[in-house]
Amino acid sequence: MPAKKTKRCVTSQEYPVESCDLNALTREQLLACADVSKAITAELNPDRLIPTIMERVSKLLPSETWSLFLLDEATQMLKFEISVDIDPAMVKDFRLALGQGVAGQAALTQRLMMVEDVAQCEYFFDRVDSATGRKTTSLICAPIVFAGRTLGVLEVVNPKRMDKAVLPLLSLLSDHLAVAIENTRRYQLMENMAVHDSLTGLFNQRYLYSALREQLIACRREARPLSLVFMDMDDFKHVVDRLGHLNGSRALSEVASRIQAHVRPPAFGVAYGGDEFVLVLPGCDRPQALSLTSQIRRAVKSAPFLVQWGHKVMLTASFGIAAFPVDAEDSTGLLAAADNAMFRVKTTGKDRVEEGRRKAEA
Repeated sequence: MPAKKTKRCVTSQEYPVESCDLNALTREQLLACADVSKAITAELNPDRLIPTIMERVSKLLPSETWSLFLLDEATQMLKFEISVDIDPAMVKDFRLALGQGVAGQAALTQRLMMVEDVAQCEYFFDRVDSATGRKTTSLICAPIVFAGRTLGVLEVVNPKRMDKAVLPLLSLLSDHLAVAIENTRRYQLMENMAVHDSLTGLFNQRYLYSALREQLIACRREARPLSLVFMDMDDFKHVVDRLGHLNGSRALSEVASRIQAHVRPPAFGVAYGGDEFVLVLPGCDRPQALSLTSQIRRAVKSAPFLVQWGHKVMLTASFGIAAFPVDAEDSTGLLAAADNAMFRVKTTGKDRVEEGRRKAEA
């Protein structure tokens, strides 16, 4: 049986990004790129960045359609972020490995790739055409690179022009996109660090106060309940005294994981300080909060902690529940009511859940 012939990219040309001569751009193209740059690099909110890119880039790329792939750093796979004139539902689960398809090759090699006839290109991957019913005949793929790292690929499908004159424009455009995408990612990282506890991954006090106020406004407006749980680990100082602060931190991180396993948005957990935690449960009335808190209490005491570090430490916690609006009507009142309920548990045996006292009883 004769060996199967491999299609070679006889119509494919690769260009190092730095080889593109920006002096070849016309004054109008430079002004248009400057306009795009101002618009996209000034936007730090990812929800607004993508529509801005779609609007501005579409005017610069005369083609049948174009797509923006972004590289998932965890999986090292390219995924569709923008697909102009393609139903997002058709491609939302589509992934390309580095080196797979023309876009994957551009991402892997960090080189601009121009394919005049995809039928003659061994790299071409036709799954998107099969899913969307489109017919791709030619492609230009520009890698989006920042500080030597591939962030994604700009793919132009069936461009109106297939000559080297369009490459400087794509190169400059991909540079602007790289800066915009990296700025957005760094901004998101800083935002995330500002409201999360670095040890447990739970939200911190700063987030608690602002988010709780917003949730109470929404619950008051929509006549919905909200419950708040104050949680304090029992005799945790003994663990730290016996095993050290490092193992104490590890144990708190494991406690946070058990909390997170039971809390689903819009509810959220907070590392309140030391060995104290707070749970905010929008939409949960007192009985629902009691049921969920009891589950967390059982989860905390059901299995030992620090097993992977060579220890078997059993822990318990005390819980206090306060409900809006029956126990308090503002964030300060709810925190105080839940804290007081938790303190009553501490003074009467620990390892229990106590409900807040209604305003009339307080």
